Parts: sequence; C-alpha cells; structure tokens
Amino acid sequence: MPRNFVNLLCLLVVLCLTGAMAGSAFGQKEKLPKTPKIKEFPPATPTTEPPGFFDEGGVTSEKSMIVDSNVLVKLCVAHGELRINGWQRNEVRVFVKDGRNFRMKPLEKSEQGKVNWLWIGNVVEGRPGPSAECLAGESIEIDAPLGASLDLSGREVRTSVDSLKKVKVTIGSGAIVLRNITGGINAETGRGDVMVESSAGAISVTGYTGNVVITDVKSGQIGDQLKARTNTGAVTMQNVEHRQIDANSISGSILFDGKFLSGGIYKFRTSSGSIRVVVPTASSFTFTATYGDGELNTELPHKILTENITPQANIVVAKVGAGDATVNLTTTNGSISIAKQKVY
Repeated sequence: MPRNFVNLLCLLVVLCLTGAMAGSAFGQKEKLPKTPKIKEFPPATPTTEPPGFFDEGGVTSEKSMIVDSNVLVKLCVAHGELRINGWQRNEVRVFVKDGRNFRMKPLEKSEQGKVNWLWIGNVVEGRPGPSAECLAGESIEIDAPLGASLDLSGREVRTSVDSLKKVKVTIGSGAIVLRNITGGINAETGRGDVMVESSAGAISVTGYTGNVVITDVKSGQIGDQLKARTNTGAVTMQNVEHRQIDANSISGSILFDGKFLSGGIYKFRTSSGSIRVVVPTASSFTFTATYGDGELNTELPHKILTENITPQANIVVAKVGAGDATVNLTTTNGSISIAKQKVY
C-alpha cells in the first residue's frame, strides 16, 4: 500500500476520534453546586432584664402586702425619684414607673403572723451584677403605715419621706427631704442637700457636699441629740428644741435661730465661714467664742469672764443672763455674731 495513502488514512482516524470526544464533552451537562444547609434556630423567648447596675426594664408595676403597724421596711434604690408616705393602713404598697421588676419578701413575722420586717428588691435571675437587687425606675412611690420604720440605701436617688416613725437613709448622691418623722432620723448623702422639717427624736444629718437645713424639730426623750454636718455647705437650724446640738461645717456658715434651753450644751464649729446665733433677748447662757481672722459681735448684754487675745486665735468667755446653757462657737476664718430675735 502506498505510504501516502497510509498517512492519509491515519489522519482521518485521528480527526474522527477528536470530533467524537469533543461532541461527547459538549453534550455533557454542567453540575450545579449543592445548596448549603442552613440550621434553623427557634425564636428567642423573652426573659427578664440582665443583671447589672443600670438595667432598665421599662416595666410599670404595683404590688402590696398586709403588714404589722410597726413594720420595718428595708430597701435599696439604684436610681430614680423616690417618694415614701405614711398612711393609716397596715399595708405597704409599692408602685414603680418605667423601672425594674421587683418583689416584696417578708424577712420576719410576729407571733400573730403579721409581717414586721419587709424587704423590697429587684427580681434577679442568673449571675447578679453590682446593685442588681436594688429598685430602679423613673419614679418609685411607697405607702407604709404611720408607725413604720425605714432602712434605705441607694446610689443616685432624690428622696422624700413623710410621716413615718423612724428613718435611716444612706445614699451616694441626691437630695433628701424628711418631714413629720416622729421617732428619730439618721440621714446621709454624699452629694446633695438635706432638709428636715417638723420631726422629733435623735437626729443625725450629714450632707458632705451640700447644705443642711433643719426646722421645727424637738427631742423625743431625755438625752436625744441633734447632729448636723457638712463639708462644703451651710448648716441652718431654726426653731430647734434639742438640749444637745453639735453642728459642723468645713467651708460653710452656721446659723442658729432658736432658744438655748436651760442646761443645754451647744457646739457650733466651722473652719472657713461665719457663725450667727439669733436668740431671744431674755436668754441665759455662757458662751466661749474662739475665732482667728474675724471678729466677735453681740447685741445681747453680756459679762466677759475671760479674754485671751493671741496671734493664733482670740478666745472670749462671756455670760448672758444667768448663764444656764453652755455654748461653744469656733471658727478659724470668719466672724461670730450673736443677735436678738425680732419680736413681731
């Protein structure tokens, strides 16, 4: 067979095989990628607010509980405006607006089965955070029996309490207003003013960076003391009928407008501020005035017992009337004045 014919035949065989292979490849369908499987989770069920300090639940709720007439109510408030009022019911009612869920838990009951120690706090689930057990809300209102006592702690709270028997308040920041407390007061705020009106019993008030105002108060029993303290504010006392008063300010003035009772002991001290005493003309007390950069002025007739003038301080001891009460007035940088009460 001629060589040229053989070569032509081989070429035809190769071309046929190549065409067959191309046709086979062209007719084959392209495989699409598989659709990935997506795992579906069930919808989350609503839960209570997570623990924390400023956890806002936005819940408005109200609860109440029958209690003993002399119940002790204990609670903590993280922040908000708090108003507590006494009423003529043996029941504690709590209303929280736009705040946390809360619960009322009896801590102790009397022999008659009445709740005489009640705790009010936030509903906490899971791992609690700082102050998670404290109430919080835009406003919190509590009604309690007139004979109830209050033990309140808080962080940033504007507090108003009216017509309870006894009150203890300790908060970090916020003003405190207490009215018609009949059995004693212990109030302290780190930042804010403190006002006490128309109350009785032993009273201790501290406003570290605010003013202290005390009006129309008296002792409940023999030996009750009145203590008022502020670091950077003024102390004002009007119509105060305690026989033992201790008022202090570091950088503020002190004003006393009232009566020095027979046998009473009164101590007024400030480091940088004036001291002003306004008493009736017929008062009877012995005073010791100690002052540095300032002067002593008195409108009442008095008899100087001793006078010691030094570059460091001036110390004057004098008697007004029979000298029945003992009064100590001390300022490092300020003046001392004793004035007559005006008669209307």
